[in-house]
Amino acid sequence: MDVDLWSDVEATYRERTPRSRELYGETAEHVPAAVGSTFREWTPHPLYIDSAEGVHLQDVDGNRYLDFGMNNGAGMSGHTHPALVEAIQDQAEQGTLYTKPSELLVEAAEAITERWDAVDTVRFTNSGTESTMHAIRVARAHSGRDKILKIEGSYHGVHDYALISKSAPREKLGHPKRPTKVVESEGVPDAVADTVEVGPWNDIDAIEDILQEQVREIGAIIVEPIVMNVGVTQPYGEFLGGLRELCDEYGLVYIFDEVKTGMKVAPGGAAELYGVDPDLVAMAKSIGGNVPVGAFGGDDAVMAEITDGAAHFGTYNANPLALRAVITQLREVLTGDAYDHVDALGERLARGYEDVLADHGVAGHVDWVNSQGTINFFEEPVHDYRDFLANVDVDFHENYWFAMLNRGVLAHPHHPSQQWTISVQHTREHVNEHLETFKEVAPRLARKQ
Repeated sequence: MDVDLWSDVEATYRERTPRSRELYGETAEHVPAAVGSTFREWTPHPLYIDSAEGVHLQDVDGNRYLDFGMNNGAGMSGHTHPALVEAIQDQAEQGTLYTKPSELLVEAAEAITERWDAVDTVRFTNSGTESTMHAIRVARAHSGRDKILKIEGSYHGVHDYALISKSAPREKLGHPKRPTKVVESEGVPDAVADTVEVGPWNDIDAIEDILQEQVREIGAIIVEPIVMNVGVTQPYGEFLGGLRELCDEYGLVYIFDEVKTGMKVAPGGAAELYGVDPDLVAMAKSIGGNVPVGAFGGDDAVMAEITDGAAHFGTYNANPLALRAVITQLREVLTGDAYDHVDALGERLARGYEDVLADHGVAGHVDWVNSQGTINFFEEPVHDYRDFLANVDVDFHENYWFAMLNRGVLAHPHHPSQQWTISVQHTREHVNEHLETFKEVAPRLARKQ
């Protein structure tokens, strides 16, 4: 990419965010990489936020941003939703941690189980990482086999078993039908990879071949039913249903990681959207309206492994503050009308992006599912992680993302793998503002593509 084209965008960003730059240096003296999660660090420096309200963020330099990142998808309620603020304030006065069950536990559990046909019972956690970690443990206990099969390019959190082949470089991928297992973090023992197999997305025959080879070893399959960190890549044809049939045939536990899709692509997540029932579901993010909370649940017979000895402990599990947030989010905020609203806005944003791409001659396409979507600046369809990796131009996407940010629109979380979230507090006017900003940015993209 033309260095000068990037230089002016970076220079503008630096000029707008001097206090963020100062804080970046100050924080680095006390916090590794100067951020709370490594993903939040970027060049030339991350954005430091002062406050959030409705659908806007304000940074420490006083710049205001129309937010479509919504906390990596945790914020389908938008920021500081009045119902959630009232519930959290009320609960804070009654206590934020009991380490004992309360009536809130059954009410929050019912709010989840009544949305999910596949979820008979549920346990609460504090994050998506915890949810997938515990779901995998319970699945192994139920199947009696140590190995799991995951999909190349899927992200399931940051416990050791999830940090394999989530974003491996092209030269390490191996054969497309039998991907190489790539450990992607220092500190993860190589032996962990011996308990994980990696298969391709949207290739049911390749998955079955792997299962046939290791029929006595693999006990569970975990998938994102939409691979959200790979350009919102949907399942093709009967892929999810085919995995359901294979799990039944080979006696495997079928896990849906709906941390990103749950409650956002449909009231009952991708399981409802595609009409496929997994054995276990892992959830987090938008089930709690920006409060740290997760959950996992599923079939009674599988979840009974917890009663029988599969470990699930945690001081903060099912704390009353999180449970009040879950109840309020699912009963008062994410209503039927709310889904009609966000789905319509999601289509409006996606179609608007497509129109701007066509009008300005910018190569690209939009992948979206209801409230979730992303723009890919290439025309090839994305079937799997390898398609995305082969076509994405990270520098070009950075140019787009920072150009939008400099004009006051956070189009989605930083990085081309990420997606926007339409919240219940977004309006047609907000979507129009987003699209008008993209119209300003599109000509510069067309000149250098």
